[in-house]
Amino acid sequence: MKKTMLLLLIFTHAAMAAPKRVEVWFLSIDKTSWLKSIIETKQKKLSLIAQTNLQCQQMGEYCFDPQVGLYKKGEEGKVKEELDLSKVERDSKYDFMDTPEGVERDMINCDGDSFFDIFCGKSKGKKTVQQAKLEVWVDVSSTMKQVDFKGFDKQCSREMFLRSLSGTCKLGQDMKVYFFEEFRKEAGTLDRLCLSAGLNNMKRIISDLKKSQADSVIIITDIFEAEEGFINAIEDLEGTIRGLKEPMYAKDLRSQLKRVTPWCK
Repeated sequence: MKKTMLLLLIFTHAAMAAPKRVEVWFLSIDKTSWLKSIIETKQKKLSLIAQTNLQCQQMGEYCFDPQVGLYKKGEEGKVKEELDLSKVERDSKYDFMDTPEGVERDMINCDGDSFFDIFCGKSKGKKTVQQAKLEVWVDVSSTMKQVDFKGFDKQCSREMFLRSLSGTCKLGQDMKVYFFEEFRKEAGTLDRLCLSAGLNNMKRIISDLKKSQADSVIIITDIFEAEEGFINAIEDLEGTIRGLKEPMYAKDLRSQLKRVTPWCK
């Protein structure tokens, strides 16, 4: 009897903690925009490479210039050969740098209601948490660069969407924004939303989602995360999924503003 009551209490608590409204937006690659950004970036880089007054901070057999990156110096200081970082990323000899999995990930699981040191070792007291009605969780993992990238010196669509949304939904009060890859972290500002690095742990995202006390949660990620386990978990929460039956692109984010703005009030 006691065991049954305990299970009922746990189930009831989990049901009460989950958001009333969940939406996941899977963004696909917009080949037209993606190709345009690549061409513009390449043209800009070629223009820089054409300059003869490049800096050469020696790094082994390569030079480093802040505007160009790593390159091999040719005649008259011009670039003879650039270092293709994509080859480095694909090289199997760097596999040892993969992020930890399994039990190693689960060891780092801090209580979000307390302050901890860098290793989550000591609790330093409870903090006051202001609950927002709307939460937007934004993927900043490496694959997002393929679906939402306009150049290193330009705002991505994720940032532009949230800056527009924050005009009505005050950041940190009416709305909270989180960026995630391996872990989910609250964004105090919106200037990190265009980052593209690291790998995702969607099981952890689902676990965090079930604990959220917001009325509404929007998760913005890419189509590469549309795996069966993640989709089933969202459907179990009676969430809405966009971007599967019909492609959703980064440029479409602004079209959602009018619909979702009332969710923070």
